[in-house]
Amino acid sequence: MDFLNKTIFVSKKLIMEDGKVYFDNYFVTVKAVNEDALVVIKPNGEEENLPPSEEFYDEADEGLYELDDGTSQEDPDYIGEFIIYENDVAYEKFKDDY
Repeated sequence: MDFLNKTIFVSKKLIMEDGKVYFDNYFVTVKAVNEDALVVIKPNGEEENLPPSEEFYDEADEGLYELDDGTSQEDPDYIGEFIIYENDVAYEKFKDDY
């Protein structure tokens, strides 16, 4: 996959120890690629490192993607989906649920 200068729709699911689930969705542009990370720029200008492994990303279907906050992106290149556990306890409790 060619990530440099591409747009990724990032979808994060945060699983808390108490079972609550929070979502964070946004669009990023890939600024740099190295063996440790995809360096991306978030909408607020902040840099973030995402995993470089292709297993986290799928090619996005064409169309308009809209977020709950009204942000939209026409034809992003990739979708990156991530499940993040608050801590080891949350992981052990809920790893088989997601």
